[in-house]
Amino acid sequence: MNRTVSYRPSIEYGYAMVVLPSIGVALKQLRANKMRSLLSLIGILIAVGSVTGVVSIGDGLKSYIYSEFEQMGGYSILWTTPPNQWRRNEQGKWVRTKYDEYITERDVEALNIESDKIDLVVPIVGYQGTNNTWLNRKGVSLEGYRLQSTGIGYNQIFNWKLRLGRFISSADIINKAKVIVLGHDVAQRLFGDENPIEKEVRVGRMRYTVVGVMQKKEFFDNDYDQRSVAPYTTVQTRINGDDHIHALFIRAKSPEFTDDVVAALKRVYSRLHKHGEDFNIKTFSEEMDQINNVIRIMNAVAGGIAGISLLVGGIGIMNIMLVSVTERTREIGIRKALGAKRRAIMLQFIVEAIVLCMVGGALGILLGLGIGAGMAALITKLTGMTFISVISQKMMVLAVGFSLFVGVTFGSYPAWRASRLDPVEALSHE
Repeated sequence: MNRTVSYRPSIEYGYAMVVLPSIGVALKQLRANKMRSLLSLIGILIAVGSVTGVVSIGDGLKSYIYSEFEQMGGYSILWTTPPNQWRRNEQGKWVRTKYDEYITERDVEALNIESDKIDLVVPIVGYQGTNNTWLNRKGVSLEGYRLQSTGIGYNQIFNWKLRLGRFISSADIINKAKVIVLGHDVAQRLFGDENPIEKEVRVGRMRYTVVGVMQKKEFFDNDYDQRSVAPYTTVQTRINGDDHIHALFIRAKSPEFTDDVVAALKRVYSRLHKHGEDFNIKTFSEEMDQINNVIRIMNAVAGGIAGISLLVGGIGIMNIMLVSVTERTREIGIRKALGAKRRAIMLQFIVEAIVLCMVGGALGILLGLGIGAGMAALITKLTGMTFISVISQKMMVLAVGFSLFVGVTFGSYPAWRASRLDPVEALSHE
C-alpha cells in the first residue's frame, strides 16, 4: 500500500510547525554568515539606534523640564512683561515703539483684588546700574554676578532653598531696606568659610547687610549660584530711580485656575493702561508647547535619517534573503516534493527575514541606549545639570514595529520567489 507523505501544517498545530523551525534556521544562518548578516543589518541598526538615541534625549529633556517646573508649580505658573520696546514693522525692520508702558505696584494691587485664584505675585526689577564691579567686600570684587531685585515668594516660585539666614521679608519691601541674600557661589567668593550673616557687602557705592545665603541650584542658564537677591523697592528707589517693574511671576492656586488668572491680568492691563493689549503674558503650557515643537523637529530629523537607513537596511535584508533562496534551492525542491505548500515555504522565509530584522532592531536599541547615555553625559558635563536619557516603552514598541515592518516588507519578495520555484528544477539545482 502506497502512502503519500505530505508536509502540511494542520489546524491543530497551526503554523507553529513551520514558524519555530524557521526561527532556528534563521539564527543558524546568522551564525554561519556572521559578517554578511552584520553588513545586511547595518541599515536597520543605524535607523533604530539613531531614532532611539535622539528620542531618548528629547524625552530626557522633557522629563527634566517637567520635573523642574513641577517643583515650582508647573502649569500653575505664568509670567508677564511690559510691551516690547522694539518691534518689526511691515517692511520687516526693527523700529522703536512710540510709547512706553510699564508694570507698576498699582497693577499688582489691582490684580490681587481682581482675582482670588492667585497664590503668589512676585515682582522682578532689573538692575540699571553700569558699574561692572558692583559687588565687593574687602578688596574682592565680582564682575558678571547678577543682582536680582524681587519680593516675597521669589525663592518659593523658583524652588530655591535657603542654606543660611532668611529670605526677603515684607518689612524689607516696605522699608526699602538695604539687605541682600547671596547665591551660593557669591557667598563662597566673598566670604569663603566665614559665616556671612549680618555682615556687609558693597553694591556700587552702597552697603548692604547680608541676611541669607541660598543653596546650590542648577537649571539651564546655571546662574542661580551667581546671583544675589535684594528687595525690589530698594533697587527701584536707591539705584534705578523709578517705580518700574520689569516682570511679574504669578502662581495660580491650582493649574485649572491659570486661564482665569490670565483673563484677570488682561482686564487689569486694559483698565489701567492705554496699550494694555500689548503686554506680554506667557504660561508654562505655552512654553512647553514651544519646547515640544523643538523636540518634534529633532525627532523628525531622526525620522528622516531612520527612513533612509531603513531603506538601505531593507535592501540589505532582501539581498541576503535572495542569496539564501539561491543557496537553498535544492532544499526547497525537496520540501516541495514531500508536499510542502507554497504558503508554508513563503511563511518560512518571511519568518527568517523577521528574525534577521529583530536581531538588527535589538542591536539598534542597544546602540540607541549608548547614544542616549553618551549624549546625556556630555550635556551633564557641559551644562553642569544632572541630565539622563529616557527610553520609553513607546519607543521600544516603535523599534520593534520598525523591525517587523522591514522584515515583512523586504522579506516578502524573496519568500515569494522561494514559494514559486518549480520542484523539478529545484531538485536538479547543484
